[in-house]
Amino acid sequence: MPEYLFTIRSAGRTLEPPRAVPLDCDDAALVYACEMVRKLRKSGGYDDPTLSLKVTDHYRSMVFSIPFLAGCA
Repeated sequence: MPEYLFTIRSAGRTLEPPRAVPLDCDDAALVYACEMVRKLRKSGGYDDPTLSLKVTDHYRSMVFSIPFLAGCA
């Protein structure tokens, strides 16, 4: 099973160590990433408009990136 890395970034710099999660496919990684962003925003302190969640795997430098604020997509 592939391992995906989820990294919180702001203005081009990494804010927290990446979270490694084994998931079946890119679709599962997207669902996980969206839920992760939703939970972090709900917890508070994640309102910087430059925040994004970068998702990578061991084959590609980036699978996708999700902004924390929808208006910043």
